[in-house]
Formats: sequence, structure tokens, C-alpha cells
Amino acid sequence: MKEEIEKKLIEKTAKALNVPENTLSANTNIKTDIDLKSLEMAGIISQFEEEYDCYIKYTELMHANTIGEAAEIIAKQIEG
Repeated sequence: MKEEIEKKLIEKTAKALNVPENTLSANTNIKTDIDLKSLEMAGIISQFEEEYDCYIKYTELMHANTIGEAAEIIAKQIEG
């Protein structure tokens, strides 16, 4: 599940930031490499919540440094 979420998170992040997907990876630092804003992250999280019919705690995602860490947190919350 984590790999699927990671791939989708990269796709959604690339789209939100209007950058090519191949410039992002699991090791991309959310805060320093791409400066993902909280509003952009909220929009991405909302898409996951709709797609997987679940609630994702945004406060837990604030501790993620990389896209891979964020994907792991999202996957755990989706799996329950």
C-alpha cells in the first residue's frame, strides 16, 4: 500500500506545484527541497481522503520530512 500511496503522492504533489513528476522522489524533502505550503498539502490530503473514503490527521503529517515519510503516514492512516 505504501508504494501505491507514494506514487500517488508524487503525482499529486507534482501537479499541485506544477513541476515534472520525475523531479520528485520518496527522498524529496517537503520543507527544504520543494517548499510545499500547508494549503497545497491540505488540498493533496483532501484528495486522498476522497479517494480512499477516510480521514487523515494533518497534524501527524506535519512531522514528515520527505515525501516517503508522508506516504508512510498516509498509508498507515488509510489502512487504519
